Amino acid sequence: MTRSWLLRCTQAIRRCTSGTVMVEFAVLFPVLLTMYLGSFTLSDAISCNRKVTVATRALTDLTSRYSILADSDLTNIMNASIQVLAPYSADNADIVISEVKVTDEDKAKVVWSRTRSGTALTVNSTINIPDHLAANDTYLVVGTITYTYTPAVTFGIAGPITFTDTILMSPRLADQITIT
Repeated sequence: MTRSWLLRCTQAIRRCTSGTVMVEFAVLFPVLLTMYLGSFTLSDAISCNRKVTVATRALTDLTSRYSILADSDLTNIMNASIQVLAPYSADNADIVISEVKVTDEDKAKVVWSRTRSGTALTVNSTINIPDHLAANDTYLVVGTITYTYTPAVTFGIAGPITFTDTILMSPRLADQITIT
């Protein structure tokens, strides 16, 4: 009797498929949710990284369009370029804009440097530039933005990611940009 009862129960379970879909859904849902949230987080991080690049380009480009700048002009330029980061928080961005004089094929000396919530380059310090970027005794505008991105969904393993971009440009209207 026990064996026939067990056999009948086993056969009944095999024939009943009404709960199969629910079991499959319960198994696959966490995987699908993780894939969805992971792709959202990845695309958001890529978007933020791209915004940092565009903001750095705007910062350097706007600065290179002047021949004479006041500190208030630089503040306005930094505030304008940070707007490009929207909808990401401007509080997570460190902005540094500098002018350097090329002294060697891969070295330049800092002429001036200003910052918004970051560390400015030290005047007369030497920085490395890409080889053969500009001729000796010419000037370059160097814009750098460092952004600390915190993913909306971290999965307990991903923490803040730091994006940094630096762009160098020649001044457009004069050989050198003067700060007044």
